[in-house]
Amino acid sequence: MSLSKEETVTYNVSITTDDAYSEAGTNSSVYIEFVGEDGKSTGWHNMDHFWSNDFERGQVNHFKLTAPSVGLPLIVRIKLEHGRGEDEWLCDRIVVKLNNKRVEFPVYDWIEHQLEVTRGEAMLPQKVDNQYVRSLRQQEVDERKVLFAWSPRPTQTELGWGMNRVLGAAVYDDLPRFLKRDEVRNSDLQRSRFTALLQSYAHRITSTVLGLNTLEDYHRLYKHHDLQRAKANALDGWDTDEGMGRLTLNGISPLSFYRCSELPEGFNVTTADLKGLLREGKTLEDEMEAGLIYVSDYYKHLEGISRNTDFDGNQIYCANAMGMFYVRPDKKFVPIAIQLVPGDRDYLFTSLDSKDEWLLAKMYFRCAEGNFHQWIVHYVNTHGIIETIGIACFRCLPRSHPVHKLLRPHVKNVAAINIDARQNLIPPSGKANKALAISASELARKNYKTFNFGNLMIPNYIKKLGLDDPELLPYYYYRDDVLELWEIMRKYVGSVLKVYYKCDEDVREDFELQDWIRDVAVEGVAWQDGDYRGVPDHIDTLEQLIDICHTVIFTSSAQHSAVNFGQFDTYKYIPSATGGMMLPPHRRGEGTMERIMTSLPGVRVSGTFIAFAFILSTYSDSEVFLGNFPQRLFTDEETLQCQRDFKADLEVFSKKIKERNLKLDHPYTYLLPERIPNGTSI
Repeated sequence: MSLSKEETVTYNVSITTDDAYSEAGTNSSVYIEFVGEDGKSTGWHNMDHFWSNDFERGQVNHFKLTAPSVGLPLIVRIKLEHGRGEDEWLCDRIVVKLNNKRVEFPVYDWIEHQLEVTRGEAMLPQKVDNQYVRSLRQQEVDERKVLFAWSPRPTQTELGWGMNRVLGAAVYDDLPRFLKRDEVRNSDLQRSRFTALLQSYAHRITSTVLGLNTLEDYHRLYKHHDLQRAKANALDGWDTDEGMGRLTLNGISPLSFYRCSELPEGFNVTTADLKGLLREGKTLEDEMEAGLIYVSDYYKHLEGISRNTDFDGNQIYCANAMGMFYVRPDKKFVPIAIQLVPGDRDYLFTSLDSKDEWLLAKMYFRCAEGNFHQWIVHYVNTHGIIETIGIACFRCLPRSHPVHKLLRPHVKNVAAINIDARQNLIPPSGKANKALAISASELARKNYKTFNFGNLMIPNYIKKLGLDDPELLPYYYYRDDVLELWEIMRKYVGSVLKVYYKCDEDVREDFELQDWIRDVAVEGVAWQDGDYRGVPDHIDTLEQLIDICHTVIFTSSAQHSAVNFGQFDTYKYIPSATGGMMLPPHRRGEGTMERIMTSLPGVRVSGTFIAFAFILSTYSDSEVFLGNFPQRLFTDEETLQCQRDFKADLEVFSKKIKERNLKLDHPYTYLLPERIPNGTSI
């Protein structure tokens, strides 16, 4: 319905075009229509400056629109009329001013033909009184459930069998434009040709190295000029027990061990084996009771999983290793026992063994740790689950929903990089499977059976593992930083959600929210076996909602950074941490330097693994780091203040960590906010 022409007003309209893509602008004619609260509209108006090239990349165009008055618009409709050829337009936002009043319409989406958006203020669906807004929200959800359709339920021979559901896009080009990488990020990955980039770096590495005859030769693999970045002293003491303990505590797999009160099945170490390593007069049982013994058990994770072959068809080996660590009287955390074949004492080693024997055992242990890290700690526990949650968010929550606005910066980019992984890394033919010993898909499937969303709630999981006591386990900087950052982020998430949800009843009555979490649990996580894996199928309280949203944001940002961006630091030197060994585990008495050199992988396998780690550790030039919100998805002042408070809290935290790190020989930096991207994107 339109008003008569006599009742006209002049609207001041500012329209911003995105600058992240060269094709963000449009040559089509852009038409705008405003709708008021009573459903009356201004009619369509062509937004055009005569002889001006409007709506180009990064532009902010200003217009005066004289039209029938509908008051401050409640809805804006945007339409493209194409000329000679169709194009799309990436509109960021539209700001409308009338009589000293101002309203924002966050768009931040591609427009091919027509789009309708409501005002920027976030609202719960049950509190939307306007029938036109209610109708628009439902229309948006209906359309997005088609656009962001789940992948077809896979069969047993397909990659997705036994895993969480993902977006129904087989290749990168099938992604909805909304989820594709920005131009800078896409260029960084050579227009998403992840395999080509991996092969390119691997070739550069291997072409500079003729042979690997000593451990020292492996340093040449990462000293190509393109790879000259990493912590300068990351490899200090790599072959010492103190060095390995430090890499376990504060490396990229910092939750892969637990306080031991009872030895796991197959770990046959005894007090007699450890004579001289424990406190005088103490037994292994005494030290377990004192909280000084810790175990990493990769046997339960790796047993029964196929091992890969390299580029030439040679078998790659990875032991089902079990390791024991001890907090010595000097408070140093060190390995004291490793068993490479559970249940067979011929494969049990301690730090009392000869240097080469013990070093080789540690190499096999680190190989097991690296494979588990890559496909479980890194992929399943961050990338995989976040894509499922994010896709459900875009399917079920309209852009004006506060949880959509809250989660979007943290979950938007993961689907694009995951498609690369499913195409090029995880399949048996993927190049990563030629440089890592363990079958990625088999390992992911096996461990997804025991995946639990609750274990992503880091403070609870740290306590569950028995790693929460700084008196028993000092110098555990990951724990110290992650617990403090966890509280900062929870404060932020809670403050935002409490702007909109005033009580538990608000949560229970939010039918869009309930649709989202049920979509995650039923269609995303439990589609195959009915096991929700700790994801609720409904949300009853505000505190529960805060926990869920906070865990999602933390996992995608901080936890992913902790386990991802140190990969080059960790894996660049193959003897310290290899993806695979070329001989089966040695028995006691077989560990010599000759056996070590024969067991380590050659140039091509090593170079590919290093290149893989380098790519995954690389920040994009367009990265947005934690606490920054370049897209104004929220327009409510109270929420914008929550964002400013969050950024201020992060700055205080960062300063504290930097001051502590000045006193450390090996600073822990993986959880500095300025090194944590907002979401998982690599």
